[in-house]
Amino acid sequence: MRRNFINLKIGAILFLILIFYIGLFFISGLVTERQSYQQQVIHDIANEQIRPQQIVAPYLKLPYQVQTTCTDEQKKTYQCTQTLFVALGAETTDWTAQFKVSDSTYKRNIYKAISYQNSMSGKGLFKAVDNEAKRDYLWEQAEIIFPIQDARGLNAKPIFNIDGKAYKFDFSEQSQGQRGFDIIHISAKQYPELIQKFQQGFKFALQFDLEGLSEFSFIPTSYEMTYQAKGNWGDVKYDGQSLPFKKSSAKQQFQANWKNIALGKRNLESVSLCENSQCFYQTLNPQNVPAGAAYDTNTPSNISGISTQFLEPVNIYTQTDRAIKYGIMVIIITFGCFFLFEVLKQLKIHPVQYALVAMAQGVFFVLLLSISEYYAFSLAYLVAASACVGLITWYLYFVVKGMKAALFFGILLGVLYGMMYLLLQSSGKTFLFGSILSFILIGCVMFITRHVNWYQSEQQSI
Repeated sequence: MRRNFINLKIGAILFLILIFYIGLFFISGLVTERQSYQQQVIHDIANEQIRPQQIVAPYLKLPYQVQTTCTDEQKKTYQCTQTLFVALGAETTDWTAQFKVSDSTYKRNIYKAISYQNSMSGKGLFKAVDNEAKRDYLWEQAEIIFPIQDARGLNAKPIFNIDGKAYKFDFSEQSQGQRGFDIIHISAKQYPELIQKFQQGFKFALQFDLEGLSEFSFIPTSYEMTYQAKGNWGDVKYDGQSLPFKKSSAKQQFQANWKNIALGKRNLESVSLCENSQCFYQTLNPQNVPAGAAYDTNTPSNISGISTQFLEPVNIYTQTDRAIKYGIMVIIITFGCFFLFEVLKQLKIHPVQYALVAMAQGVFFVLLLSISEYYAFSLAYLVAASACVGLITWYLYFVVKGMKAALFFGILLGVLYGMMYLLLQSSGKTFLFGSILSFILIGCVMFITRHVNWYQSEQQSI
């Protein structure tokens, strides 16, 4: 029976590791549940208060008439007049966006949403309309169009300065679609003096403040464009069909610069077909159109934008979930050290004592999750790890019947939790550091047990 005792002990340890691994799945499910609460809060804020923002740079929408052939209800053809539209962008534009980002403006209980106040300004030049195609333009119906994802983020109607004179944007009749996309405009019908400006070309300047949630997308419509974004946030992700040619990021500051001569022309071809809010939403967000919803397949969706997304400095749920993935490594190392201590020092550690240590380490992840929802993740990790290591060290003092061995295990656990924290912070180098750590650990085990006679150990009372 003594010969098989070591095998039974290994079997018991493996069974406890399996139970611990199953327990980690339940804790991981708890993390997912808490994260879903946060996502639901952000979703509710987007529906009830403010959304991520998309804006299309102002462009000139010019209707014209063509003679064509129409068909009546009896399928008889007749000559008719059809009104079409052409979208004309500025020749050159220069845009600047100044973001003031915060995670305390919109929050419910312990859950926060990142929002921003964007003070945006732009200036540019519209050239005289070239009528080489001999189109019959309806100048009295011409208008400057300015689509905005969610006009709730505006604190005032934007002012469009044309050759030194200010004009206020107003909501168009096609505004306020089902998805909250809003279209504001300045029309020649309202300001007849603009007809001459539209025909001969004009310089413009635009200044407005726009509030949004977590992400801002700018859709240029000019043939040449420069765009600078800067603000008080360090964790920023740039996306879209154009990335900044210059960017910098610090702890509480970022700046990025774009320059492009291709995006505007491509975008004009797409937005020129849109006459209402729903069309803009479908064109700018084709991936979000619900299944079965009416969708104009003739509307192109190759909108090219510039996206700036503001990220959480530390996503506590992602970090905690990553920590849980390392939990099995920590318990294997801990149990392995206990087992080696039994073999080398010939001191029995009961499976129940193994289980209690495993439970304490499982509670570490619950502590980490609950504390990090109220305080910084690094502080939560320090408190949870210190509590766990302290409790296990105190317990092992009675198990191994000695302060020196208990302190050794306490220091070992402290190093393990420290290494796990470094792995969590290493981002893309996690796999590299993890593989190096695994190699070092197995090397240490092989070094410590290089003189152990395992056959002799089986015959000893353990």
